Amino acid sequence: MRLKIRTKIIASALLVVSLSLLLSGFLTYDYATGIIRDQSIKDSKTKLAQISSQLKRTQDQVVKTAEYIVSDEEIRALVYEAPSESFEENYFRKYTVQEKLKRFTALNDFILNALIVRPDGEMFSNNSGYEDYFADYLKQPWFERQKRERSGFSEPHPFFSLGGNRQAFSYVLKYRPIGMNETSDSYLVLDIAYTEIDEAFARSAGDFARIELLSGTGGVLYRYPASLSSERDAFTEAAASSADDYLEDRSRIALVNDSMAQGWRQVAVLSKTKLFAKINHIFYYYIAMIGIGFLFSLGIMLPIILNLTKPLSRLTNAMKRVSVGDLQTSVEIRSKDELEILGAGFNRMVADLKRNMETSIRDEEMKRKMQIDLLMAQINPHFVYNTLNTVIYLCHAERNRQAIEMTQALIAILQDTVKTGDGAVFATLDEERRIVDRYADIQKTRYPGKFELRWEIADGLGNAVIPRMLLQPLVENAIVHGLFPVDRELGLIVVRARLDESRQLRLEVEDNGAGYRPETENEDGDRYEDGHGDGHGDRHGDRHGDRHGDGYEDGHGDEHEHPGIKAAPTADRERTRGIGLANVRERIRYHYGEPYGVSIGGAPGSGTLVAVRLPYRQP
Repeated sequence: MRLKIRTKIIASALLVVSLSLLLSGFLTYDYATGIIRDQSIKDSKTKLAQISSQLKRTQDQVVKTAEYIVSDEEIRALVYEAPSESFEENYFRKYTVQEKLKRFTALNDFILNALIVRPDGEMFSNNSGYEDYFADYLKQPWFERQKRERSGFSEPHPFFSLGGNRQAFSYVLKYRPIGMNETSDSYLVLDIAYTEIDEAFARSAGDFARIELLSGTGGVLYRYPASLSSERDAFTEAAASSADDYLEDRSRIALVNDSMAQGWRQVAVLSKTKLFAKINHIFYYYIAMIGIGFLFSLGIMLPIILNLTKPLSRLTNAMKRVSVGDLQTSVEIRSKDELEILGAGFNRMVADLKRNMETSIRDEEMKRKMQIDLLMAQINPHFVYNTLNTVIYLCHAERNRQAIEMTQALIAILQDTVKTGDGAVFATLDEERRIVDRYADIQKTRYPGKFELRWEIADGLGNAVIPRMLLQPLVENAIVHGLFPVDRELGLIVVRARLDESRQLRLEVEDNGAGYRPETENEDGDRYEDGHGDGHGDRHGDRHGDRHGDGYEDGHGDEHEHPGIKAAPTADRERTRGIGLANVRERIRYHYGEPYGVSIGGAPGSGTLVAVRLPYRQP
């Protein structure tokens, strides 16, 4: 009996649904943790509020004490009374201020010291004999920072008193006395025992994984545990700077309380691990039940799943092999369902794809061979036409020796170009040089004393492999369209070969002729003055042409008519004109792709530079 894959999936789904009852344990656990979490957060907020209330009372008492001191008329009169010349009067004035300040500090035993600093630097304190200490004391960084504020509490710092060194924090109030013509600020410094903060956190700090008390300026007034680094982690930093009073991540909960004065804030961090420790035993029980249920379900579903997924796995693996080009792949599926039909269809598809690929490859190879043959076939007729036309002229002019030399050069070129196999497509740079040299010999015979060809090839590049007949069209363009259109005593063509920084082969053909005019570049990529000729039958190509129709005016001192030599019709000249840069560009694009090609530079009257970029390859 052949079952449909849908039936198998439904059967498997029913088994999975039956196991979903086990998820109720997780739901129960989540519900319980939610209750504990909410209650713990509520209790923690209550503790923070109690700590804040105690600290706020301390703040209020300190601020009120400071206000009483600066508003006390008797203290104000004594502090800002002009110093007397009598040492005794000055001493008793300071002593009287000291006793009055002691009355204020006696009301609050946590205030260790009350210090008034006049604008001229004179100091009054409830502790006598500490003037030198206070002079250094007020140079500490905490006081320099607090001087910039109107009022506020400093971060903790050491304070020396009769009982020895103690930890303290200070309230600094900057003021100008009422009714006095003071134009500079005075300072009241109240040094407070740090135990006031310690006692506020003593009972509750241990309930948190981390707790910090921050001043209004961002300084840390209290941190628990004290062994923690002074640097806050990113989570605590984010909570401290957040406008919300609650922040949570995967493992922690941060609570913020800012109900205190002077911008003080508490940041308390709760550990979820510690928070949920109370119900961990329930969680372990649920984990055990889920594990047993999973093993039971696996024992039932595993045979079904394997039977269902094995055909899919084989089909998937076969598709991967096909995707990387292995068309010999086939898959055998005997599941008696839709997968078996799918496997048979896959096999037929791969077979059809293989046949189509083989046909396409054969067609493409034939097409490419025809294209490269066509590109190369454009070259030889050009040489044959121009060279034989010149040989005919030389024979009429009875210049047999030159006719022989030109014919021999043509034969040598044809021997190099008429090849089969890979040799018909590629050649070494040395072979190309021989072709260009022979071509130059032919052109020098036609136009003696008109140009010089120079080679600059870097060492070791003579065996570099390049497309055959690549340089000859570039040298021909340089002669016909660069040198001949200008009246120059001697034209110069330089052919260079070198490797650039990226180890690519760079070939250059540079002339000192008419220069490059981008607006005159025709559709084939060649430079033509009149935009339609090949340069051999117009006023630029061959200044030897005359009315006799042979295409040449002698140019060597003879002005003979040569009957029987007819000028080629215009249509023939256009068909046999130079293959030009279009052929070169097309062959480079065909062999190497888009990153390589031809570039042309130069300006009218300053010569032209044609550069070819190719990959560097050797035989």
